[in-house]
Amino acid sequence: MISSAGDASSSRHWPSSCSPHSLCGLAQTPTALVVSRALQGLAAGSMSAQTFAIISGLFPKRAHPRVFGIYGATIGLATICGPLVGGLLIQWDLFGWGWRLIFFVNLPLGLAALVLGYFYLVDAKPDGVRQLDVGGAALSAVGLFLLIFPLAEGRERGWPTSIVVMLLCSVPVLFAFVVHEWRLGRRGGDPVLRLELFTDRAFSLGAAIAFVFFGTLTSLIFTISLTLQFGFGFSPLRAGMMTLPWALGTGLAALASAAVYRRIGNLVLPSGMVLFAGSLVVLAAQLQHEGTDPRWSALAGPLFIGGAGLGLFVAPVQTAILATVRPQNAGSVSGLLPTVQQVGSSIGLAVIGVVFFNLVATQSADAVQAERPALTARLAEVGVPPALIPRAEETFVRCASEQLGSTSPMKVPDECRSPASGGAPLGAAQQQIADSAVVAARESTRSAAGEAFLQAERRILWIIAAVAAAIGVASLTLPRRNQPVDDGSVAAA
Repeated sequence: MISSAGDASSSRHWPSSCSPHSLCGLAQTPTALVVSRALQGLAAGSMSAQTFAIISGLFPKRAHPRVFGIYGATIGLATICGPLVGGLLIQWDLFGWGWRLIFFVNLPLGLAALVLGYFYLVDAKPDGVRQLDVGGAALSAVGLFLLIFPLAEGRERGWPTSIVVMLLCSVPVLFAFVVHEWRLGRRGGDPVLRLELFTDRAFSLGAAIAFVFFGTLTSLIFTISLTLQFGFGFSPLRAGMMTLPWALGTGLAALASAAVYRRIGNLVLPSGMVLFAGSLVVLAAQLQHEGTDPRWSALAGPLFIGGAGLGLFVAPVQTAILATVRPQNAGSVSGLLPTVQQVGSSIGLAVIGVVFFNLVATQSADAVQAERPALTARLAEVGVPPALIPRAEETFVRCASEQLGSTSPMKVPDECRSPASGGAPLGAAQQQIADSAVVAARESTRSAAGEAFLQAERRILWIIAAVAAAIGVASLTLPRRNQPVDDGSVAAA
């Protein structure tokens, strides 16, 4: 919950945000990379609050729809174009740095932002100095870790007792956090989370909608990326290119969202969700029709429309949340909104991730059996003796089923990485046939994986479409027009 504490610092004090990128790029061990990523998360959390503080402090609320439209377009493009840029960097492998370039590329961008921010940003903190609520920040961090870590790791680890205990312990810790914040607020202190904010119906409903929305959006991006790369075997670059229409639709619609709001008010929110949900249903149908090697042109339409739905929703929902917030609470809300988004994303990713991999495992049996005739043809084509084909098929079914039904369906089981050895050495011709049989089995495993991932992703699209429809219905209960409270903003858009 470092985001909620981040608004206690100045919007111009960001230098520490660049160093974690260097540490990630220089990491020599997995442990060092994990620690560096944690530091990167702390830096990102402290920065994310500043964005909302700047918008709240520098722009009057009547300008928020336009400003958040620009902000939403930026966030949408950054979120969806990230895989494309990452794929390009990995494929180019400049200087032989491989994946490290993904982190190093942030250094010049961060330094440029620091220089521009120093000269052009005004310190947008509200009047008065906020005191850091160390106890609240610690309780929230521990409680969220105890909640999110088991959800993310439980399935892969087989839900051991320790994981279950962690999950159960999150309840009293988070309850203690709420009690601590309530008591601190009653004493006139400066809590991380101002509970009185949730007495405002528009704010609490908007925050809940944002929580669910960002959870579904992040998990959708995650499952689509896995399906394209590990299921269909696309390169990171091709996977990024497939989602480019999504980014374009998001950016254009976010820029237009302020104009749409002026015409229909907060009905822009359910309108965006209708487009988003409908596009996911169409996308699921297109994937079924296209199979495991879909054409870019076949998916571009529903992806663009889905992106447009996102763009019409992201900016207006944040405007609706901030509309009734009083100036003295702007700092607290500036930290709370990024926290709501990040926690929602983490929990949504953990939950949908479990559902997705369970669906892959469920679909794997039919996918493997459906691939047996193709494997038989491949084995006969490479010269495997007919008497040995049934044994090769059984090995394929066992290994493919074990891989796709495991907690890590992208990883080949160790015992299936190479053909069993033993007996007399093979001659050159026999060895060539054996090697060709292994290649045929791997191709069939890839095909079965593609089908299992395809069917799992189609079901995830239906689930998220249903959630999006529910979000659209919930957003109908927000006021038709935002009624901003008077603020003393220093600038107009």
